[in-house]
Amino acid sequence: MPLYDLVCIARRTKPKVLGAAAEAVTSGRTSMLYANQDSKWKDDIVKPLMKTAATLVLDNGGVVRGFQRLQSQDLPYRMRRHQEVFSHGVTWAMQFDASPANMAGLRRALAYDERVIRYTVVKLADSLKDVTGMYSVPK
Repeated sequence: MPLYDLVCIARRTKPKVLGAAAEAVTSGRTSMLYANQDSKWKDDIVKPLMKTAATLVLDNGGVVRGFQRLQSQDLPYRMRRHQEVFSHGVTWAMQFDASPANMAGLRRALAYDERVIRYTVVKLADSLKDVTGMYSVPK
């Protein structure tokens, strides 16, 4: 199984409910709306998204090697996804081994997930020998 590296930019806030967002804009409480949603972004959005990605890999016979939460940052430019525009995001990475068929399912799930702004998957190696090098194993 090839080794892959998934790098994902997740949203920092929960998806807005149309009625609540319209009400907040008309009443002038937009800053309170965003402050309440932004307080628990790590627990409510990023951790379940990481768990979802890992579960998709593990359920289809893959191996998750590790996670890395890179940072919460302002995005370099405004990004549009799922009919919203984002200027802030949380970047995280996951290294895993999976089959190419497993990759198609993971990409499909990330493409439809509302918590994901952007993602990319990089193939790091084709086999275990490529990852570990050409070391001889003592017998």
